[in-house]
Amino acid sequence: MIRSARIPSVLSRICADDVIQTALFVTGDGELLGSTSPTFVGADGKTESVEHLGTLIADIAVDYQRLGDEYARLGSAANADSDAPTKKSHLQCLLLELDQGLVGVSSCMGSGVLIIGIATPDAPMGMIKARLETITEHVQEAMSPLTETSYR
Repeated sequence: MIRSARIPSVLSRICADDVIQTALFVTGDGELLGSTSPTFVGADGKTESVEHLGTLIADIAVDYQRLGDEYARLGSAANADSDAPTKKSHLQCLLLELDQGLVGVSSCMGSGVLIIGIATPDAPMGMIKARLETITEHVQEAMSPLTETSYR
C-alpha cells in the first residue's frame, strides 16, 4: 500500500537525469492524488499548475481508452458469438507531443488511476515509456490489495 505522503517520493524515482521533469498520479476523472511538484515550467517558460495539467492530460487519456474500447468492440462484434464477453482495450502507455514537451501516460490496470510523466521536448521517448512502465508496475503491486475483491 502506498501512503499518500509517500506518493511524491515514489514518483520522484522516475524523475532522474532530467528525462522526466514532473510526475503526477491522477484518477481517471483527473483528480490529482500526488505529484513531484506543485507547478510545471514549460519549454516556453510559462508556469502551469500540475493540477490543471493533470486534469487535461487525464481527460485526453480517458478519451483514448474509450476509443480503444469502441474499436475492440467493433472487432469482437464482427466475428463473435452473442455469449462472448465484451472486449476492452487496455491502454498501457500513451505518448503525446505537446507544446510544453513530451507527455507519457501509463494506466494502472484495475484501479482507474494514471501515472503521467512530463518530459523535455528532446527526451528520448523510449526512456519515458520504460520509466513509466516500471513505476506503473510498482504502483499496481502496491494498490493490488485495494483492487482485489474477495468472494467469501
